[in-house]
Amino acid sequence: YKKIQSGLNKKINFCSPAPDNIDYIYDKFYSNVKENAIFVYLPTSMHRRGITSQFASYISNKYNIPIVQKPFNSSSEIKQHMSWEDFTNLWSPCLWHFNLDPSIEQPGIQSTLVANVGSINIGGMNESHQILFPETATCDPTILENKFVEYLNNPEKRFEVIQYAWTKLNEFYGSNVVKKQLLQVLEEI
Repeated sequence: YKKIQSGLNKKINFCSPAPDNIDYIYDKFYSNVKENAIFVYLPTSMHRRGITSQFASYISNKYNIPIVQKPFNSSSEIKQHMSWEDFTNLWSPCLWHFNLDPSIEQPGIQSTLVANVGSINIGGMNESHQILFPETATCDPTILENKFVEYLNNPEKRFEVIQYAWTKLNEFYGSNVVKKQLLQVLEEI
C-alpha cells in the first residue's frame, strides 16, 4: 500500500476484504484428499446463518454424511474461541462446506478460503459465493440438494467445480491481482 498511499497522499489503514495470500494458504492447508463430511459454517451474526444448520442436518441424515462444526462452550450457546489456524484445520479436511448466508452485502471471505483449500461451498448469496461457486450461490434448498447430489455422484463434476473455483480465486482474489487493481486505480486518479 505504500506506493498507493504516497500517490494519494493519504494513509490507508486497511483494505477490506483483504487479499488472500493464496500460495501460503494452499501450501499450509490444501489437500486433494478430503473427508466426505459437511462442515457447517455459522457466521457470528444470527441473521446471516439462514437455514444453514437445518439444511446441513437434512443432507447429513438423508445421505449419511457426517457433520463437523465449530464446538460450542459447554455452558453456553457461544462458539469456542479458536485460532485462525486451528479453525482452518477443523474445516479444511471436509469436502463440503455449507454456508447458506442470505446476505448479498457481504464479500464472503470464508468461501475464498474454501476455494483455496480445494473444498466445495454449498449455498449462500455472498459476492464470492457467486463468483467462485455460481451453481450453488443460492439459499434455495431444492437447487442446493440437486447440485449436491450431482457433485456427490460425479467425481468429474466435483473436480470441475473445485478447478473452476481455484481459477476464479486466482483471477480475482490473490494479493498480486488486488495490488495490480489498486495500482491501476491510482494511475487513473
